[in-house]
Amino acid sequence: MKKMVVMAVLCCVSLYSLAHHSTNANFTQEIISVEGVIERVRFQNPHASVLIKNTDDEGNETFWLIETTGRTTLQRQGVSMDTLAIGSKVTATGRKGRREYTMYLREISFDDGRVFNPQQDRD
Repeated sequence: MKKMVVMAVLCCVSLYSLAHHSTNANFTQEIISVEGVIERVRFQNPHASVLIKNTDDEGNETFWLIETTGRTTLQRQGVSMDTLAIGSKVTATGRKGRREYTMYLREISFDDGRVFNPQQDRD
């Protein structure tokens, strides 16, 4: 009976330890900015993400995957799918990803002057 209890506890602990990861595993400390147009939004937990299409001066397109906090946290901060409207011109600033064309969002500025910072107003 003791072995079964110990095994059950170990299974629960290992599952809990996989529940979340540090952003340090996927993102560097280097801060970068990308301008572009929102192409797609994944508004879910544990992390929401925004796909931004950046077009350089020569017309070459690059798609950036911008990861941020989860849907629940964003909603508490007043962000909705309407806020992150597809087609919106934005400048995203954040931690450069270890994978090419990825970033962890620090701030997103919209063409109309609105600015959103997901690290702001956290309890």
